[in-house]
Amino acid sequence: MLPAAWAVARLIQAQLPGKWAHNRWLYLLLAGLAFTAWDLFLDPQMVSWGLWVWDNPSGYFGIPWVNYVGWLETAVLLTALIQPKNLPAKPLLIIYTITWFLETFGLLFFWGLVGPAIVGGMAMGVFVWLGWRTELSRK
Repeated sequence: MLPAAWAVARLIQAQLPGKWAHNRWLYLLLAGLAFTAWDLFLDPQMVSWGLWVWDNPSGYFGIPWVNYVGWLETAVLLTALIQPKNLPAKPLLIIYTITWFLETFGLLFFWGLVGPAIVGGMAMGVFVWLGWRTELSRK
């Protein structure tokens, strides 16, 4: 999922004015947020299936907030270390979009996790919308 987040972040950043379109720190943050948005679906799903258990369930649907901070930091660090270039933007945007769709509607209709479906759907949906807005405007 991280390569898809990289591609979405690049697409979004390409539409920004002036120096923001090439700001490395902004790219790292966007990529980290695009990846972590997916985790807003995944962690509650894994907890509800009993695959992940927290000693002190709290925060976001039983998952401590520090978990999301850790994923954000990890995604930013990996992006900084790997420095991805020449990504196939459209195929990766399609993967990101399909993941968003399946997670949103799967959590909502099949697993009954309404809260994570709404929050994750909105969080990842922002990146889907911005990514497609950029991709479609390039034509």
